[in-house]
Amino acid sequence: MVVPEYRNQKIGTMIMNKLLEKINEIKKSNPDLRVYLGASKGKEGFYRKFGFVDRLEADLGSGMILKK
Repeated sequence: MVVPEYRNQKIGTMIMNKLLEKINEIKKSNPDLRVYLGASKGKEGFYRKFGFVDRLEADLGSGMILKK
């Protein structure tokens, strides 16, 4: 999670784009790779923009999986 005073500067988006570049590179040699993350409650929409979908869990926020 990006520290509050640095939010809304596209830092999280830049981080996610770099991570997804690396994930896609790894998937070339390991196409069965699965990527999971724990989204902070209320922040799931941010991760949906990158292809993650909800896997609902308790009150902690969604566990999410990359479906690309």
